[in-house]
Amino acid sequence: MNPIIHDIVTSTLKSMIVEQATPPVTSKETDNSAGDAGDSPFTPAEAKFLGKFDAYGSRHIGIIYSISDIGIREFIMRSGKDLNLTPDILLTLIKNKIIKIVPYSGWGRNDDYTLELRLSLDDIDGLGDADKATIEKGSDASGAPAPGGAPPPAPDLAWVVKYGDVLTESAKIAKKLISESTNKKEYADKNGIYVKDSRILKTLPTAYVKHLERLIAVLSKKKHTAAQKQKLIADIIDNLAINFNITNSQIVKSFNMFKQQAKLKKYLKDK
Repeated sequence: MNPIIHDIVTSTLKSMIVEQATPPVTSKETDNSAGDAGDSPFTPAEAKFLGKFDAYGSRHIGIIYSISDIGIREFIMRSGKDLNLTPDILLTLIKNKIIKIVPYSGWGRNDDYTLELRLSLDDIDGLGDADKATIEKGSDASGAPAPGGAPPPAPDLAWVVKYGDVLTESAKIAKKLISESTNKKEYADKNGIYVKDSRILKTLPTAYVKHLERLIAVLSKKKHTAAQKQKLIADIIDNLAINFNITNSQIVKSFNMFKQQAKLKKYLKDK
């Protein structure tokens, strides 16, 4: 998998796992703990997901409209229930090199992506027996072609998504994008990151800035006293010093840049 795509996908999935620390109860198989010795090398949840490839007789399944934070989240929301796919399962299988994300119709042909099984279908034979009877009665919304005959060169997924679901999700995404870009002051009040006026942040991928924005939003939800805020900043600086391998002198220089350059001063006038 392309390193940049791999980084975006794994970062997004890790964020979703943290956000879904208390997942809702569903009809999906959610036991992602290791099985007994001698059993399948996959957990029950992983086996149920991988069984979809076996049931459809294809090494490709699903369609991802965008390799971005929003695109990955939309795919999990749209197809996760039908595929028995959670962020935890997908992240584990990607790390274990069982699944990878590839272009839907080949590199450079369009912007859509799909999940590709890196094993042969023989390796997962039998995992999809429970789904085959249902699939033979007609297509479901799981994102793979119905069995019968050799699979096409690229997965035929035009019928996968319910039109109403696409409209609903598209409206949510559009509303979020508009609200983030049309009102700068309101966006700032909601812990926005001022990338345009930054020194280095504007050179980073948008996904990284989004992660920073979420972290600040989480930390700001709890009401801290002035003393607690000072200690929190000190904790963050401690960790930055270690992970960035910077000296006290460099930290002082950074503080002087903040104090003297005052790049975001104009946003503090009303605060």
